[in-house]
Amino acid sequence: MTGENSALDAARVAERLVSVDGLTCAQGALWWLQSDPRHSGATRLMRWTLATGPEAVTDPRFSVGGWLHAYGGGAFAATGHGIWVVGNDGALNIVGPDSGVPELVLTPRTADAAYGDLFAAGDFLLAVRGGEDGDAIVEVDLRTRAERVLVRAPGFLGAPRLHNGHLAYLKWDADRMPWDASCLLLAEHRPGRELGPSQPLAGGADESVVQPVWGPDGTLYFISDRTGWWNLYAWRDAAVRALAPMNSDCAPAPWEAGYQSYAFLTGGRTVLTVRQGARTQLVLREPDGTLKELCPELTSAKPYAASLGDQLAVIAAESVTTPAVWLISPGAGRTAAAATRLVGEDSPCAAKPPQRRVLARAGAPVDYLLHLPAEATRGPVPLLVRAHPGPTDSATERLDLTVQYFVGHGFAVADVDYRGSTGRGRAYRQALYGHWGTFDADDCQDVARALVDESTARAGAVFLTGASAGGYTALQAARRAGSPFAGVTAVSAITDPARWANSVPRFQRAHALALAGPAGAVEAKDIDLPVLMIHGTGDTVAPADDVRQLAAALREAGTDHETLFLDGAGHYLSEPSSRRAALEAELAFYRRLMSAQLRRRL
Repeated sequence: MTGENSALDAARVAERLVSVDGLTCAQGALWWLQSDPRHSGATRLMRWTLATGPEAVTDPRFSVGGWLHAYGGGAFAATGHGIWVVGNDGALNIVGPDSGVPELVLTPRTADAAYGDLFAAGDFLLAVRGGEDGDAIVEVDLRTRAERVLVRAPGFLGAPRLHNGHLAYLKWDADRMPWDASCLLLAEHRPGRELGPSQPLAGGADESVVQPVWGPDGTLYFISDRTGWWNLYAWRDAAVRALAPMNSDCAPAPWEAGYQSYAFLTGGRTVLTVRQGARTQLVLREPDGTLKELCPELTSAKPYAASLGDQLAVIAAESVTTPAVWLISPGAGRTAAAATRLVGEDSPCAAKPPQRRVLARAGAPVDYLLHLPAEATRGPVPLLVRAHPGPTDSATERLDLTVQYFVGHGFAVADVDYRGSTGRGRAYRQALYGHWGTFDADDCQDVARALVDESTARAGAVFLTGASAGGYTALQAARRAGSPFAGVTAVSAITDPARWANSVPRFQRAHALALAGPAGAVEAKDIDLPVLMIHGTGDTVAPADDVRQLAAALREAGTDHETLFLDGAGHYLSEPSSRRAALEAELAFYRRLMSAQLRRRL
């Protein structure tokens, strides 16, 4: 580690944690959403052109985002009739040309509804309007601002894409998740008239279809996992054709609307984002089907790819940099691609984390990334094992300032792709169903034991941390006899899957039911390890009251525990002040436990 890494403190990390999402190209410019730590983490719409460079479009007092299907996405559209954005209230707004302050245009019909998944189509804006009673695809006339409903469903709708009089869209039932079972449908669109009958093109009970896009040649493209892997397909002339078959995922689980992890370049070329272990590669597909990796120095890419002329824009990172917007000029033939970072600060230097593998107790391999501090060259060091959220998230090879905070304080950090993670095919993604709190906790323990056995980690100074679903994993691991962990941290944690299935937003209820297994609720009487629980009082995904109840039970049982409730903070603890407080509390918790162990040895 460098001296700069070791100097990272919680305040600096919180100030530099900038989120970049939603990249697209429209009206001759690149657009994306970016959090602004200087204004309490407000999400602002950014625009980039060669002439202007990056500039903020929205006022920092207005945070762009929305909460369609609880997690938002597709929250803006740049049209020939203005820039449309969704705010935290779920309403549709248009941005003023000079002030950057959005003007309210349409409010959802009910308090529980929200707009999102916006798509500009000439003089019309398409959007999904979702609420407790179901979803609707609506069409807004950009000249009159009149709204009409095109499609309704008691379940869920997504990705409305209009081209040449045909509307393509996704649909999935309320009792399924879109990464398990969804359908792609097509209907004739006639301005001012009812939508024609919807024709199913792909998908079903055992197939997930995501990211439909009309290509420049009028072909309808989409990604399907019909082979067990999310791959790219094309529908044309009533026939579906696989374009780049591979045993790799080319899309993530669609937690948010608006993902597009592939883009079209001139000459019939297509760029895919292909997951390989902890890496996401950019792969160029030529018209003849040959594949070529672009910019191998980029090790991760978010599911947003856009073309600007013959250039590719992505949100990507190298293994030792944070995600940023990159503009890439793919080379012709053997010419290497040229990549330019448009925005993003220089980050502290860090060592490239090796991808490692351990055989779990079930005999299946479990992969993880291992980040080591400089102290590791002198012997075993404290270890922090991380259980990612989701649980359909994944460990990613890129610079994570939160990881570097702990590495800079002498910890090794292991990011575990436990069973249930995405990027490893449908079977691995669904392996946690019915076993949540068991398989994931097993895999994290097996990684920890392997690192202790090889003398990388110091026995008695091994900890587990997890957020959201990973917080449940951490709490379940705290119930295990003979655990390698000396303590666990649960951030924004779920504590009772059955109760959570009733309180979680509608979108995620099917997931809660599918995951639930014999591990059940976290019971204070079963917890054998010290526990730190960090939670925002404004969390709408995992209610803070559930953690308060568990904390009260732990207090009554006399179990070593700490709690930190952050006033008004949401599920992601996105405000810099919340992130700083959480990091400082977590580090202090581990230091307290290690000091106590040292005193016991003396």
